[in-house]
Order: sequence, then C-alpha cells, then structure tokens
Amino acid sequence: MQNKTSIILPTYNEAGNIKNCAETISKILEKESMDFEIVIVDDNSPDGTFEVAKVLAEYDKRIKPFVRTTERGLSSAVTYGYGKAEGENLVVVDADFQHDYTKIPDVIRLLNENDIVVATRRSSDGGYGNFPIFRKLASQFATKISEWLFPVPISDPMSGFFGIRKSIYLETKGKLHPRGYKILFEILGSVRTEKIAEVGYTFGLRTWGQSKLDSGVIFYFIWDLISIKWNQWRSSHSFQFRSKRRNSHIHP
Repeated sequence: MQNKTSIILPTYNEAGNIKNCAETISKILEKESMDFEIVIVDDNSPDGTFEVAKVLAEYDKRIKPFVRTTERGLSSAVTYGYGKAEGENLVVVDADFQHDYTKIPDVIRLLNENDIVVATRRSSDGGYGNFPIFRKLASQFATKISEWLFPVPISDPMSGFFGIRKSIYLETKGKLHPRGYKILFEILGSVRTEKIAEVGYTFGLRTWGQSKLDSGVIFYFIWDLISIKWNQWRSSHSFQFRSKRRNSHIHP
C-alpha cells in the first residue's frame, strides 16, 4: 500500500496564489496516482488567504486549512503543519510558485528509501533562475556554513522545498526550536541520519504578491547557526560531564 503524503503549505498574504497552487499540486499528484493531503497553515493573513483556503476545502476534503492567530514565522508554521498532518511523508513547499511543483512526485518517491529529500538549486539539473544576486550570495554562504555544521554534505541547506519521513521528524522534534524562516537548516543540524537524497529544480518567479525576505531572515539564520553549534558542542561533551559527576567523591 502506498504511503500517504502530507503537503505542508505555510502561507502569509497568499490569497492570490493559494487556489492555483493547491489545484496545481493536486493535478500533479493525481496524475501520479499518489495518496495525499494538502495542509495549509496560515498566519492570520490580512489579505484573506485563510478564507480562500476554507472555500477550497469545502470542495476538496484533501485540503485542510488551519489558521494561527497568536504565532508567526515560517519555521513554526511548518512544524505546526507537521502536527496536523496524517501522512507518513511530509513535504514542504511555498505557495508562490517559486518552487517547481512537478518535482514533488520525485521527492515523494525518494522518501521510500531516504529519511530526508532536499530539492536543490545547486545541482546539474537545477538553477537559481532569475534569483536576485544578493539572495544567491546568501544561499552560497549558507552552503559553505553547512559544510562546517553538518556531517552529511547538502548542496542547498537553505532550501524551503524538502521532504522528511514523519517518523524521523517525531524522533527529532524535541531538539528543534522552530523560529525564523529556514526550518530545514535546523532539522539538518539536529537529525541523525545519512539517508539524505537531493532532487534538482530551478527556482521560479513569484506569480503574485511580494517576497517575505527581509533582515529578520538573516537574523534568525545567524541565531540558528549559534544554537545548532552550541547544541552540537553540548551533546559531544555531555558524556564527559556525566563521567565527572559519577567519579566525584564530593557528597552533599
């Protein structure tokens, strides 16, 4: 029996994109005869994104919209969606068509033999398209940092398009502190697996609305770097600390 896949769509001010996005993804997965649901997590968008999603759900029960009124941030929206998902596979994509939805079936198929599958722009069959030079340089910088942080080489750790087995997420979620906009980066810094694959894709143009990239993304990225490295150091030294306590002859 084929595993069910939950497509996680975190949204904020995507009223002009969400209908076309959900319908496009549905058609692609239906053509591949894949079992799926679409979990929309909206951060109380003032443009009515959640209202549009609710209407879509009335016509297609595979679409499951949720709204958060007290929380903000893409990373925490993704983990919120994970908590609502029923699928054994979890695939995250943006709702603005910058990710190539035709690659979703490839991600799902690779999850049959891997724990994490990353859609990468930095492969022979991928690319940045008309990516602004500033964002391209930021992505390349993050890739260099990942070589320092992660034991498994990942060509595009800043990707917002990736899949993970739900069982692996459940094993890892206690180590995560989702904030900011790059949840994959934190997952890669916490998960313990070498079963990671990549799928190439070309970054597209936003079809409607404005980019969410601002100085906050950079701040949270730096904060994640510090947090991940600190947790790695603490884990590597925890055995030494426990040994010292066991060998101590000091009594209260």
